[in-house]
Amino acid sequence: MKKASIILIAILVFGCTGQNIKANNQTARLSNQTHESNQTHESNQTHESNQTHESNQTDKAPLGNKQKSLSFKNIDDAYISLNKDMEKISEGYVRSAFELAVEALKKDPAHIRANIVLFNAHLYKGNEDQVLEQYQRLISLNPENSESCIELGTLFARLGKISEAIVLFQRSIELDPSFVEGYYNLGRAYSLKRQFDKSINAYKKNIKLDPGHYRAWNNLGWIYMLKKEYKKASEHFNKAIEIKPDYSVALLNLGTISLLQNDYDLAEKQFKQYIKLRPEDPDGYRNLASVYQKKEQLDDAITTFRELLKYKPDDYVGMNNLAVLLLSKARYGESVRLFREVYNAKQINNKFKSEVKNSLALASFHLAETLATHADKKQQAVKAYEDYLTYSDNLSEKSIQQVKDKISALQ
Repeated sequence: MKKASIILIAILVFGCTGQNIKANNQTARLSNQTHESNQTHESNQTHESNQTHESNQTDKAPLGNKQKSLSFKNIDDAYISLNKDMEKISEGYVRSAFELAVEALKKDPAHIRANIVLFNAHLYKGNEDQVLEQYQRLISLNPENSESCIELGTLFARLGKISEAIVLFQRSIELDPSFVEGYYNLGRAYSLKRQFDKSINAYKKNIKLDPGHYRAWNNLGWIYMLKKEYKKASEHFNKAIEIKPDYSVALLNLGTISLLQNDYDLAEKQFKQYIKLRPEDPDGYRNLASVYQKKEQLDDAITTFRELLKYKPDDYVGMNNLAVLLLSKARYGESVRLFREVYNAKQINNKFKSEVKNSLALASFHLAETLATHADKKQQAVKAYEDYLTYSDNLSEKSIQQVKDKISALQ
């Protein structure tokens, strides 16, 4: 897939709040943000709306070309798949979705799902002019039922247009005051704008209509946690788990509250339970490692990050944190190797890269100092000193000369 975020930069905001859309067979729910370690979760999915996706092919055929081997049965199947897993869908299925959308719009130009599918298909293909044109068409639509309001509002939320999404979620409730998903999505949207009182009211109405809506209980707890009302937050997280015992997200949030309140033993237990439920999610390991660091059990923290990298070898945040811990334990060789791998990764942003570069310079210097004390390690020491000079920023002339003198003495 081409870099769609570049296409929309003129009119859309793909911000760091990064919404993702969860679709089911009837309505789409506004899902939740991703979170760094030690932060809370409101969804059990990771989110990639701020990432770009490259296809395995450099040249793609126009969407109009037919490919019969891969196709959706109807526009509803196309809508659900493109909303849920567009980054995993092949070229043939996207082409099928495009064709279904075009046919549906010939019959009904205001067909909500068809318009959304067409937008996503153009976005996938990187058709800049068509994306902008279709976006303007989406803005002009006026859904006539609550489900369509949610579907269109969810798309706007995914694009960072939260105010527009709120208007549609409110309309879904006006059309049907008993529409649970309207209140749920409205609560989520208000929380993204940090209008917490409005979010709380929406979630309370959601729960009143559907007391078994465990996600609403969890999200309401998350807001209370942000407001530092930890007792209320815990009550809501526990209620979510009571409704759905394997709901790992609420368990992770409970662990976060325990960590915030310095109850490290309880936090350790809760994060271990979370990892057992979701061994593929890096946040469980990161939070557990944070607990071990608070308890000054650095070897356990190191082991935890190693476990994380077994499941997710390209988790560069975890890799960097492991390198920092190894550096603190004077295990300089492995620390340098890990910092260098993170530094050379294409996926990291410039700010993170700059921080890693400073750490790599420091680790290289300590490695050089250690190697220089061994007669058979002089060449490795020279290389480490040279790396220190390479990765260091703003060294004084005096410091640079001192390192060069060390190199000369070893040669």
